[in-house]
Amino acid sequence: MKGMKESAMSGMSKATGSLQGLDPRVIDMIMSRLNFPASKNDLITRAQDSGASQGILDVLNQFEDKQYNSSDDVKAEYQRVQKR
Repeated sequence: MKGMKESAMSGMSKATGSLQGLDPRVIDMIMSRLNFPASKNDLITRAQDSGASQGILDVLNQFEDKQYNSSDDVKAEYQRVQKR
């Protein structure tokens, strides 16, 4: 898992300004061990604790400020933000 984390994180640091370049596996990694429901702030805190790059934090900051009830909710929001 550590290798995946390093790989996903390194790919994201290069893509700070481009949502298309962010590795969606990072969202999966952030959600691991996250208890649902989770707020936008919970997602951001988990990402910071996971060592997420500024790029992924920027994406999470664009999420709607609401409760997410499952990983599917988070993935749907990630896709919504990507389409902007």
